[in-house]
Amino acid sequence: MSLLSDQSRAEHPGFIFVGDHPATDFANTLSMSQGQWVNHLRVWGDVIDWLSLARLSTDPSLQIPTSRSAEAVKSVVEFRRAWRAELDKLVAGGNVSDEFIKHSNHLLAEDVFHETLRRSEKTGFRLERSPSQLTGEKLALALIARQIAHFLAWANFGYLHRCANTASCVLYFYDTTKNHRRQWCSAAGCGNRHKVAEFRKRQVKSKE
Repeated sequence: MSLLSDQSRAEHPGFIFVGDHPATDFANTLSMSQGQWVNHLRVWGDVIDWLSLARLSTDPSLQIPTSRSAEAVKSVVEFRRAWRAELDKLVAGGNVSDEFIKHSNHLLAEDVFHETLRRSEKTGFRLERSPSQLTGEKLALALIARQIAHFLAWANFGYLHRCANTASCVLYFYDTTKNHRRQWCSAAGCGNRHKVAEFRKRQVKSKE
């Protein structure tokens, strides 16, 4: 039984980490470029890579048989679709649906673990989590659901936004800036494009 390995992965589009929280960064694995939707989780290797780069897990148990790859990716993408729909509600001032909470709790309930307090030279103490009994997509979904649960439990939803470039950007972010006036997914991306567009408008007006 072969496992999905680095060598068998399709080259994925570059991941986008501008959300300032894994929950929003997970939503941003679906983005838009030049008017076209970009799915950053196309094969199971992409999911494994994203979890690693998001610093959520590098557990070898995330690997799955290649025969289950398509089904596993579909389950993660479906959860992302549901989460993005809830984010849209929150940004608009609405509430998270009971259905989504029930589904998230189901994913969380499948992951049984314990934590142990350990001494640490740097901070004095650290919490060490036991290995999960889950594997593959069940482990991935539990890890993601936990980040979403943490976000919903602790976030100030007034700081949750979608990029102000609503015409061509679909990215979300949690505003952790000091004055909480962030508007763009990134200053170098949509923020810079906005400045360029405004500069060109002023140039045109000055020539009229």
